Amino acid sequence: MLSRLEPLRKFVHTLRRHQDAVLAFIGTRVTNAIAEGLNRIVKIVKNRASGFRHLDAFSDMIYLTVGDLDLPGQIPARFRTL
Repeated sequence: MLSRLEPLRKFVHTLRRHQDAVLAFIGTRVTNAIAEGLNRIVKIVKNRASGFRHLDAFSDMIYLTVGDLDLPGQIPARFRTL
C-alpha cells in the first residue's frame, strides 16, 4: 500500500479483500469449476429446448445430457431396429 503505483495498490486492496478465499484455495485446491460447468450445460439445455411444459421433462433432459447414459445399451435386443 506504500507504492505510488495505483494499479499495484488496487491489486493489494483486492487481495486483502479476498484473502480468506485465496488462502482457502491454496490450502484445499477446491474450486467451483464443476458447478460452473454444470450451470453452462443447464443453460444450453434450456436454450435448446425452447421451453418445457413441465419441470419434470426439463430435469429429465438435464440428466440425459449430463449423465453418462448408454441408451442403446438399455434397449433389449429384440426391440432394436438398428
